[in-house]
Amino acid sequence: MKLTLKMVLTLFAGFAAGIINGVFGTGGGIVLVFLLGWLMKEEIGYSPRDAFASVIAIVLPMSVVSAWLYIEEGNVSVSDASGYLLPAVLGGITGAFFLDKINLKFLKKLFALLVVYAGIKMMS
Repeated sequence: MKLTLKMVLTLFAGFAAGIINGVFGTGGGIVLVFLLGWLMKEEIGYSPRDAFASVIAIVLPMSVVSAWLYIEEGNVSVSDASGYLLPAVLGGITGAFFLDKINLKFLKKLFALLVVYAGIKMMS
């Protein structure tokens, strides 16, 4: 199997997303949304919505591993996080339901605004 530039970038993106997710507890998906959108834009039938949906499938196991390691190290208490679990799951289901119903241009702008807002809040 010949290693292509796209394969190398995909491996790098996954590794970078894992590091970011592990260090910050979140954020790996942001990297993946941008890189998947860029890497897959020339694929026939591929939509930016596919990048958002694909990232969810990638972020789940990545986050489970990070959470497990945080719990093992004693950096997080399961009881502290448990109050957020059910609302987060319900929000995830709701968001997945609405993904196909939201205008793509609006969705991209909303995502960009969320990333910028989060960045500004982290710096203050």
